[in-house]
Amino acid sequence: MTSQQAIDSNQGENLIKWTDRELDVIAQGYPEEMREPFMWLGWFGREECGRDLDLMTSRATELGITHDKTTWSKILRGKWNKDKDNNPLPSPTISMAKFLRGVQVLREDFRVREMAGKVPFIMTPTALDIFHYIDVRRAIERINRFGVIVGFTGTQKTATYQEYCRQHNHGMCVWLEAPENGSMAEFFKWLGVKYGGDHRDGMEKAKVRVFSTVKSRHTIIVDNAQAMYRPDKEANQPIFSFLRRLQDEKKCTVILSITPEFHDKLLNQMLIGYFEQFEGRAGGRKNFLVLPKYPPAEDVLAIAKAFALKDAEKHLDYLVGIAQEPGRIRRLFEDLQQAKIDAERGKKTLTIEFVKEVRGEE
Repeated sequence: MTSQQAIDSNQGENLIKWTDRELDVIAQGYPEEMREPFMWLGWFGREECGRDLDLMTSRATELGITHDKTTWSKILRGKWNKDKDNNPLPSPTISMAKFLRGVQVLREDFRVREMAGKVPFIMTPTALDIFHYIDVRRAIERINRFGVIVGFTGTQKTATYQEYCRQHNHGMCVWLEAPENGSMAEFFKWLGVKYGGDHRDGMEKAKVRVFSTVKSRHTIIVDNAQAMYRPDKEANQPIFSFLRRLQDEKKCTVILSITPEFHDKLLNQMLIGYFEQFEGRAGGRKNFLVLPKYPPAEDVLAIAKAFALKDAEKHLDYLVGIAQEPGRIRRLFEDLQQAKIDAERGKKTLTIEFVKEVRGEE
């Protein structure tokens, strides 16, 4: 790269707009096949590379993607198919096929890095139910695009929500934990961060960012949503009212994940005066997804097989019992993971004896 090219590249980097709203405007000027990969690339550069184009270029080069910094800059600034004056180019900076291949390689590498050292996600029947429930409510033609999922801690909810967002593009589908203190300011700030904001932004700035970014194709999953309820506010619930307004105006999908205890309050009509509006937007309580109290046998078997436990079916009752202990599915994962480590250390097949040994049982 010449000195002049380096100057042009740095100037171009400074012109990149990293927020979801601004990236989406650029995406609309690209062919449809490029739009979703482009939005992911913008998220990757912002969140994983700290808006540092040198770092992003370096990550790509390590993976054999030869596009230089100037090329990435042009793509992210909307100049893939336009010159500096926004006139159409006779041919794009690189072919669309090369762009798509490069993004796919980056995405696969990111997925592998993200899962390093973690227990791989296991698509159990319950996880499939959650995926299907969200899919149905995301359908553009769907009238009721609110959803309510009810489940105990330790039933794989959070891991499933996060996996759903991984599979359905960063930005288009976001997950966040409700602030444990019910803080409205904290909720807005962290939701704004999901769309390219800064956690130091003020509440009003974050709210404006959310309203200006979210569209009908967006999905917001709020975990432990019961924490947003403020008893002292009675019928004036600021965060829930905000989500209702956002969904009404933007026609986005909102999934509220709550505990059975909070669900029971709704059923007992202790809060019905305010929350019946959410019941209606979800298509009625019969359309809430209520998960089993304990992981069903089908889930337990799927997890045991994923860990390659020998003769898993023969020991299903024993494994189901573990999943019904405090911690539920987390306890099962913990015991199987440690048993797997012990078996592999001795270069042996994972058997039920290793599990029992981990648990201090004969």
